Amino acid sequence: MKLKGIILTMLSAIAFGFGFTLGPMTYGSGGSNPATLTFLRNILSLPFLLGLIYLNKIDLRVSKQQLKSLIILAVLGNTTTTLLLNTSFAYIDVGVATSIQFTYPIFVTLGCVLLFHEKLTRQKFLSLFICMSGIALFFTEAYKSSSFDSDSILGLFLALATGIFYSFYMIYMDKTGLKSEAPLKVTFYIAIVSSVSTFLYGLFTNQLLIFSLTAKSWMISFIFAVLCNIIALTLIQVGIKHIGPSTAAVISTFEPITSVIFGVILLNEKVTLIKIIACILIIAGVLVLSYNKKIKHIDPVPENEL
Repeated sequence: MKLKGIILTMLSAIAFGFGFTLGPMTYGSGGSNPATLTFLRNILSLPFLLGLIYLNKIDLRVSKQQLKSLIILAVLGNTTTTLLLNTSFAYIDVGVATSIQFTYPIFVTLGCVLLFHEKLTRQKFLSLFICMSGIALFFTEAYKSSSFDSDSILGLFLALATGIFYSFYMIYMDKTGLKSEAPLKVTFYIAIVSSVSTFLYGLFTNQLLIFSLTAKSWMISFIFAVLCNIIALTLIQVGIKHIGPSTAAVISTFEPITSVIFGVILLNEKVTLIKIIACILIIAGVLVLSYNKKIKHIDPVPENEL
């Protein structure tokens, strides 16, 4: 059963990595943009999520307090995180963006240390130092690159902000008790709220381009939604049941590696030695944190709720 959990978790990481690579293919001539992609990812997944909830006979009733918490979690955690990540794809390579976004366990640790006065151990500090070194390399390469411009720096900051907002998602879910609810139930409500909030954002900013999408972009958006919100989500949930969240967090570091590989294959993204070293440092930092068995705060589980 443990082998099954490892395989399913790895397949989930591959599905996430491949899905994120597909997103930018809808931009430009495809007629889409980050806001539209974020909206479609949530709205297109709702029928499938509802079907899974029906098959698993999950009770969808929530209290007023839970509903309030779900709205905050969806808007500040899910919608903001996904929108920032999709926007970063327009400025920097997918592999770079997902690698930087994967620093969220470090920000979870920092949040717990600063807000809840948890002890900053040597292992946590080492993990933080390694990850930040990797991020610094990405910024250094962007600055020294012959194609350096403000857009590349903006993309790096957007990716970094993604990790920060997703850490809020993790901490808020833990502290409000929503993590004890059925994952599909939480994901379903988050998808509804995120669909509405993204729709309103796109409407007021004139960035909702549903009617300008090409047939190819519609197909890619559909595959993107199913891969990330249905297939990858289901696989990681089953995987965690067999191997636990800490082990799943370690295996899920395969996600940014997958994004780099598919970015090269599908988007012709360039891989430099500095990028490789930076990715290795970030993944190593997350692994150091994940192997810390004495951590008593939130387990840095993979992106299974986004």
